[in-house]
Amino acid sequence: MLEEEDNKKELILASASPRRKEIFDLFRVDFKVVKPGNFEERQYKNPYKTVVWNSIAKTRSVYDCIRKQNFKKTVVGYNKYNKGRQFLIVGFDTIVYAGNKSMGKPLDREQAIDFLKILSGKTHRVITGVCVLESISGKFVYDTETTKVKFRKLSIDEIKMYVDRENVLDKAGAYNVLGYGSLLVEKISGCFYNIAGVPVTKFLGLLREFGFNVFC
Repeated sequence: MLEEEDNKKELILASASPRRKEIFDLFRVDFKVVKPGNFEERQYKNPYKTVVWNSIAKTRSVYDCIRKQNFKKTVVGYNKYNKGRQFLIVGFDTIVYAGNKSMGKPLDREQAIDFLKILSGKTHRVITGVCVLESISGKFVYDTETTKVKFRKLSIDEIKMYVDRENVLDKAGAYNVLGYGSLLVEKISGCFYNIAGVPVTKFLGLLREFGFNVFC
């Protein structure tokens, strides 16, 4: 049986995504958000290689920040992490993949409209990479999750109205399934929360490899 102190390890969410923070809040565990820095996202022909590389890079970016003793400047009141306390850093990366085309965050309104035109009436894959890194050893584990999403057939007026109604420039594929974007979806096969960037089952499995159980 795990000791009570081990079950109280805190998590560091290496992400600037408000959707991921919202999902983490549902877990009702202690966590802090630290935005990754000092790295450049990459895109490979293979979408799985893309999300794995980026999720690891985000996690290591925050880890390196802590190692350099800069963490106290990033999160006020968390100097205790510089004293050898064990905690877990979690990074994610999500892309939408349709017709052999990877769709990350759209650059502007026009590209967002183009993305949704491509997705209209078709099935696409939402692919997420997740990495969990342990602070003391630097050991990390990772995995991927895929969810299939079918959009209903959308008119150009519906697409433009949606883009104007919801902020989609920070959303992979230019839609938010936790918001108005749910009205675009006809069918989902797989993990729902993966579409919002957190593949819950895979994530919980990786946490358990480090003795962390959100139910304790």
